[in-house]
Amino acid sequence: MAYDADCGPCTQFKRLVDFLDIYHAIDFIHLVDADKLGLLNTISEPLRFKSFHLISPDGDIHSGSEALYDLIALFPLGGHISKLIVLLPGGKRMIRFFYNTFSKLHDSSVCHLDYNMRRTHEP
Repeated sequence: MAYDADCGPCTQFKRLVDFLDIYHAIDFIHLVDADKLGLLNTISEPLRFKSFHLISPDGDIHSGSEALYDLIALFPLGGHISKLIVLLPGGKRMIRFFYNTFSKLHDSSVCHLDYNMRRTHEP
């Protein structure tokens, strides 16, 4: 999972995911490092730092609210929960709403680095 380690809300999200990942199936990487390693090359540059990205071992990338279904599926009983969300009327819309509401914090004052600073950040 590539996330913005310089953003308070994003770091809190990462901590929650890490806590729920009891099988240790998820590795974490800073967005800047993932970008430098070319892991995000299939995502347009302006969108690389807009959300978190779930990168599967085979190289598939899902971002933002679309990645949440796959992310939830990695947790205990998550496969069933993820399928239920997709099958419920309005389930996907609800996930998008919550994710979009949360992601507004990413570009607010609590997320202190701008795009240019992220591009030149040295971990």
